[in-house]
Amino acid sequence: MKCAVIRVDTGLPFIADATMVTNGDGSVSFLLASGLYAGQEPNVYGLRHDGPEPQAYQRASLSGAVVTFVTRPQDAPMVYLVGIGKPYAA
Repeated sequence: MKCAVIRVDTGLPFIADATMVTNGDGSVSFLLASGLYAGQEPNVYGLRHDGPEPQAYQRASLSGAVVTFVTRPQDAPMVYLVGIGKPYAA
């Protein structure tokens, strides 16, 4: 599904356009058009850490419209809102 991930502090996109994928462990990742996966830099809200495959920084929990990145056990949760959709024929 196509999606955008929005910062809760500014309302600006953290990830403007991606495809959400579900990983084997139940987490979600965000595949960018470049082929990289968008991720969250630990403890720095709004700073991306993209990579070629979903590792710890590129995995998030999804609960309703809330996406939470917790990259390492000692890190603070980084919370965003997600909008999910798909194109419909006219």
